Amino acid sequence: MKNRKGLLKILLGLLALLLSLLGLNLYQGQPYSSEVKEVEVQDVIDGDTIRVRDLESDEIFRVRYLGIDTPELDGPDYESCFSSQAKEKNEDLVLDQKLILEFDIDRYDRFGRTLAYVYISDELGEKGTFVNLELLEEGYARFYLDKQNTLWQDELVQAALAAQEDFSGLWGSCGEAQFDEECVIKGNIDRLGQKYYHLPGDKYYSQTKINLLEEEKWLCTIEEAEAQNFQRPLQ
Repeated sequence: MKNRKGLLKILLGLLALLLSLLGLNLYQGQPYSSEVKEVEVQDVIDGDTIRVRDLESDEIFRVRYLGIDTPELDGPDYESCFSSQAKEKNEDLVLDQKLILEFDIDRYDRFGRTLAYVYISDELGEKGTFVNLELLEEGYARFYLDKQNTLWQDELVQAALAAQEDFSGLWGSCGEAQFDEECVIKGNIDRLGQKYYHLPGDKYYSQTKINLLEEEKWLCTIEEAEAQNFQRPLQ
């Protein structure tokens, strides 16, 4: 029996390796145990990126939070609005703290940063505050659609939608003046893949629903919408 189990593990491992070479994932959509690592924060780079030290190896490396995207510190107004507040919030949460990093499918991004779900380590060394989620809940970040790394996707989506609905953080501060600076522009994608944005009062505004898992999004300004190739439909 033990030999059979061992052989089965080997065969599954070989199958997973073959599928990965083909760009497929044997375990996608199935529960799995994620790896974790304990680190200490050295520096906060911006709202969703930090520099940490591995408590076991002393290695220092950058960590990019999975599933969220905070405003850029540099760039046009529609990209940088609320960026300093997001960085300050991140500093309040993690600076000089010990953290637990939880990993998903992809370990690194194209810039070589480690991708992780980040938790503040509590007094018992267990997972405490879920930093990615908290930044979303309080409106310091937007949901970032990642079709490969989906471990906490449902929770992150709900947090992002709730923050926008309550106009928390950036959602109540970075919009058009005509809408009292609230982010109420709907970025929709139709069946043919055409991208449209709808303003309050537009013909299809009330019937348009936003599905964050289909690359649709809530937008703050017309400039932002057009920069992301959304166009306004004929009224």
